[in-house]
Amino acid sequence: MAGPGNNGQQFEAQLAYGFPTASNRLTLTPGLALALALDSRTYGLLWSVAPYSEQGQGQPWQVALEGERQEYLSSPAEHSLRLSFSLLF
Repeated sequence: MAGPGNNGQQFEAQLAYGFPTASNRLTLTPGLALALALDSRTYGLLWSVAPYSEQGQGQPWQVALEGERQEYLSSPAEHSLRLSFSLLF
């Protein structure tokens, strides 16, 4: 991902792990995200819940909440909060 002035150099990392909950019927997945560039930094916290599914099977629905803070060298920090719901049919 290239932005103005950073020559396209950016480091991104995301760590998330799913835990079984509700008698193994749901999977709760908390996570952290980090993106570093020469002129900005982005930090994120994410959380999602979905029905438990075997590996290779799609999840019929998922609810996710993500908070993000973006810091730029030349402007004040920006914050965002996103709630999403997906349903496969």
